[in-house]
Amino acid sequence: MYIRRLVILILISLALLASGCEEIMNVKQSSESLQEPSTEFYILGPDGTAENYPIDYVLGENGTVIIGIINHEQKPVNYTLEVKLEDMPLPLSDIWKKICLGNNETLEKAVTITPLFEGTNMKLQFLLYNNDKKDMLEENVSIPYRNLNLWINVTTQNFSKNNSTPSTAI
Repeated sequence: MYIRRLVILILISLALLASGCEEIMNVKQSSESLQEPSTEFYILGPDGTAENYPIDYVLGENGTVIIGIINHEQKPVNYTLEVKLEDMPLPLSDIWKKICLGNNETLEKAVTITPLFEGTNMKLQFLLYNNDKKDMLEENVSIPYRNLNLWINVTTQNFSKNNSTPSTAI
C-alpha cells in the first residue's frame, strides 16, 4: 500500500513537471511571436561609435559614417538606402540600392559622403525604405520607413582642424 501511494505521487509529480515544462515552452514561443516587427536603423561615426560624426566638410572632399540596419521584421526584407543633402540625392554605391536581410540579420557598412555644394547647417538625411512596405505620399513619392539626420557644414576651405562632433544625439 505504501509503495502504491509512492508510485502514484511520483506519477502525479512527473505529470505536473511535464505540463509545467510544456507551458514554459508555450510562453517562450508566444512571447517571441508577440514582439512587434521592426527594423533598427542607426549611424555610427567612422570609428564605429555613436559619436564623432563628420559634420565639417570641405567641398570636393568626403567623410565616412557607418550605417547599421537590423531586421527584426520576423521575415526576410528588402531595403533601399538613399542619402540626401538638403533634399538633393547624393551618389551611393550600388550595394545600397538592394539590401536583402533575413530575420534578425545585421548589416553594418561604411558609407562615403561627398557633398556636392557648400552651405552651413545643412540637413543630411539617411532614408531607409522597406521595399515590401512602400508607403506613398503621392504618385512617385515614397515615405521612408526609417530616417536619420545629421546637420553638416560644407566650405570651400578648411578653417578647422576638428572636423567631427562628439555629440551622441542624432
